Amino acid sequence: MRPFFSAFDFIRVINLPGRVDRRRQMLAELQRVGLGDDGRVAFVEAIKSDTAAPWRLNGERGVFLSHLKVLREASAKNASVLILEDDADFTGAAPATEIEDDVAIFYGGYQASDPADLSSSDIIGAHCMGFSAETVRALVPYLEALFDHPSPPPIDGAYVWFRRANPEMKTQFAEPAVAVQRSSRSDIAHLRFFDRWDGMRQLAALARRGLRAARRGEITFGLREAIVLAIIGVVVAVAAAVRNG
Repeated sequence: MRPFFSAFDFIRVINLPGRVDRRRQMLAELQRVGLGDDGRVAFVEAIKSDTAAPWRLNGERGVFLSHLKVLREASAKNASVLILEDDADFTGAAPATEIEDDVAIFYGGYQASDPADLSSSDIIGAHCMGFSAETVRALVPYLEALFDHPSPPPIDGAYVWFRRANPEMKTQFAEPAVAVQRSSRSDIAHLRFFDRWDGMRQLAALARRGLRAARRGEITFGLREAIVLAIIGVVVAVAAAVRNG
């Protein structure tokens, strides 16, 4: 067994250059769990794709290419790697989590009805993925071959396909999760209406920060905070009504 934070040769954070908000939040996250000055940690410039094919969306292709970029680096250096997307938040379970011996693939966070059911897996999420050096060497050519597929899955689905093709590879699912996805403006899906309007975007960001802090127990809500959130709720409701005619 190895402590989660010390189990990988590299820790790479995928981040679009334009998302300085997410970079700032990730730096705070890394500092919070003691990885702020860790030499294994580096930010990797995410790839923003101008085309979608053969994926459905430009963003899906960009995320796929960004993960592959990190994996190619690790493969070239024969290294194990923990891949973090820049909307990952570590949970209180992270410091105490240990990775079992001989684990090839580690899921730090995911959504699934039954993650161990490989044949009908419905896993969503690739924001905290760990791979052994041996797995990386096999994973890179597998992912590269998907460019010739007529309808390849997003990166989280591609990892499931890889596991189905290599069922002998030992997979560990963090229970409870060591990382969850922070609520923030998406770079993949179509923007929600409140993320498209300048004024509403600022209110949405404020609400997200408040909810995130509340979930962690960093703030408690009194009358003033309740009033502020009520006002935000009213503004959002009015904006929705206007939008819907």
